[in-house]
Amino acid sequence: MAKSIHFLRPDITTSQDLSAAPLSFTTSIARKFKLEKIIFHFSQAITETITITHDSKQGVNYDNVLRVKSLVAETDFVFIPELEGGDYLDGDEIKIECTDANGLGIVYPTIKTSEM
Repeated sequence: MAKSIHFLRPDITTSQDLSAAPLSFTTSIARKFKLEKIIFHFSQAITETITITHDSKQGVNYDNVLRVKSLVAETDFVFIPELEGGDYLDGDEIKIECTDANGLGIVYPTIKTSEM
């Protein structure tokens, strides 16, 4: 079977000062896409929990958590979807969250997607 060709789209970036509030960010891609990876970089070593969710166009009852990761004294985390689970339809989005339990640091997420 031939692999389909995917063309990278511009990175989606945001940031959040965790001393002010937790991170809660939802993409607004609004067309079919493939999730390539999500990179979280922190301004200092943090101990927090990251949640990555598929925000389904079908509504909240169809959303599913792709990954929950508890970080302990980490400065980076990279999420790469397993197998072929990274294909999304028009109207689907990705939601990323990071707790602010320790109130330290700034999180700089980068979401990498490609055209389908």
